Amino acid sequence: MWSNNFKRLVPVILTLNNVEHYKESISFVETPKLIARLMVNLISSKIIMKREALILDSGCGKGVFLEELLQASYTNVEGIEIDSSLCETCKTKFREFKIHNKDYLDWNYDKKFDVIIGNPPYSHYNSLPINIREKVFTLSKNRESDIYYAFIIKSINLLKEDGELIYIVPYSFFYNTFARCVREKIITNGYFELVIDLDEVRLFEGEKPETIIFKFRKSKLKPSDNTLYLQLKRKKASISQIFSLVNVALKKQESNEIFHYHKKKMFASADDVWTTHPEIRIPKSKPLHELAFVGVGLVSGYEKAFQIKEEEIKQLNFNEKSIIKSFVKAKHCKGYWTEGETKYFIIDDKITEESYVEDSFPYFYDKIKKFKEDMKKRYLPKSKSWFHWQALRNIKKHDLYSEKPKIFVPTLDRSLTNRFSLTSKRVYPSGDVLTIVPIDVNPFFLLGYLNSDFFRKYFFSHGARRGHRMAFTQRVMSNIKIPLFEKKVSSRIASIAKEIYIKKNLKHKDELNILISRVLE
Repeated sequence: MWSNNFKRLVPVILTLNNVEHYKESISFVETPKLIARLMVNLISSKIIMKREALILDSGCGKGVFLEELLQASYTNVEGIEIDSSLCETCKTKFREFKIHNKDYLDWNYDKKFDVIIGNPPYSHYNSLPINIREKVFTLSKNRESDIYYAFIIKSINLLKEDGELIYIVPYSFFYNTFARCVREKIITNGYFELVIDLDEVRLFEGEKPETIIFKFRKSKLKPSDNTLYLQLKRKKASISQIFSLVNVALKKQESNEIFHYHKKKMFASADDVWTTHPEIRIPKSKPLHELAFVGVGLVSGYEKAFQIKEEEIKQLNFNEKSIIKSFVKAKHCKGYWTEGETKYFIIDDKITEESYVEDSFPYFYDKIKKFKEDMKKRYLPKSKSWFHWQALRNIKKHDLYSEKPKIFVPTLDRSLTNRFSLTSKRVYPSGDVLTIVPIDVNPFFLLGYLNSDFFRKYFFSHGARRGHRMAFTQRVMSNIKIPLFEKKVSSRIASIAKEIYIKKNLKHKDELNILISRVLE
C-alpha cells in the first residue's frame, strides 16, 4: 500500500488454486495527526482562496491527511491508495472525496493538481519487489534509488504550474549520490519555499529516519526570495512542541527555543551536497582531492571470519603470517592520533579454494569454513568465491601510499568533535573509516584544520550528515574546500597540530581554533 506513513515492504505468500502467488504489502506506522495538520497548514493562502484548487493525497493509508484536509474545509480533494481494503475504508469514511484504488507510480491521470501532499514510502530499490523496481527505475533512471525518489519525481510531474508539493521524507536525498535525479528534477522544475529539518526526532513508532518536511513550488520563474529553513536544535523535541513552535517561528519570522530560523539561496546544482545549515564560504581554497588521495576502506562482509587475534598468530605457518594485515577502524580514531589496530587476513581474489587455500593456509581455511554458509549469503561479484573479501576497495592505492602519513576518520560519526586521526604506520583502512593521504599539503596542517571547530561548522554547511551524525563520504570529502592560508598561518597551524599529535595532549586545541576562526570568520 502506498500510504501516508513510514513504510517497509513485507512479502506475504498467498495460496490460490494450489499455486503460490506473491503479494507485496507494506506495513506502516501512522503519521502523527499533528504532523499531518502542520503540513496541511503549509498550503499557501492563494491556494486556500482558490475555490476550485485540486488537492491530492498521494497515499491515503488510513486517511490521516484526508482527515486534516476535511477539517480545514477543503472540498476538491482526491486520494490514491494501492491497497484495496484501505482504499475502501477511505471511500467509506470520506464520501466527500474521490479515492482511486491505483498504484501511484504508474497512475496515468488526465488532471494536474494544485497541491500534492503526503508521506511517501521509504524503501531502497534492492528491497522492492521486481515489478515495483521497474516502476521506480522508469521514473528515477537508476537502480540505486529509494522508492520515495520516484514519488517526488512523479508528484512534480502531476503538479500544475505554480502548484505545491508538501512531503515528509528522509533527509538523505539532499546528499546521496544516487538521488541526483531528484535534485535535478527539483531545480529544473521549481524551488523549495520551505524546508523544516526534523533531524533525528522520533516521529514514527519503531522507526528512526532523519526526516524533513519540504514545500516545493513548481515554477518556471526562479524566486526573488531565499529558501526558508527551520532547523531543529534538539532531537528530543516532542511532536506537540514541533507543531506549535514551527507555527511560532513562521509567524514571528525568527528562531525560538527549538528551531533555528534562517534563509539562503536555493541550490543551483544537482551535483552539490545540499544542506539545511547556513552557508559558510571560504574565499581562497582548493578541493581536497587536489591536495590528497581520498579513499574508502576495505570491506570483508563478514568480520569474525577474517579477524585474527594475537594469540592465534603463533599457530600460523609462513604463508598465513604473510597475508595478515593491520587495520585502523573507527574505534581506533581518537582525534589527532590513532590508538590500537585490528588484524585481518586477506585472501587474494585470484586464489582458488581447491588449489591454494586448503593446502597453503590450513589454519585460515579451517577457521573460515565454519562460516561458509553464512558467507555465501553476502553480496559478492560473480568473480569472487565465498572465502574472498567482499570488496578490496582501493587496495593498490593503499599499498602505494603505505609508507606515507595517513589520516583516518570514521565515515559516520556522532562525536561532538571531529576525529581525524593521523598515523604513519603501515595500516589499511577498515570499511568504517575514510582514508586521506596528504600529497601536496603538510599532513599536520591538514590534521589541525580538519579537527578545528571552524571546519566542523563549514562541513555542516557543505557536507553530508545523518541526523546529528557526520557522514564523511568519499565524494563529499574529495570536494570539500581547503583554505589557502598565508604561509605563516598554515605553518603555525601545522606546528600546533604536530605538538598535539606528538604529546597526545589537547591543551593547545583552543589556540588552534582561535587562530583559524580569526583568519576565516
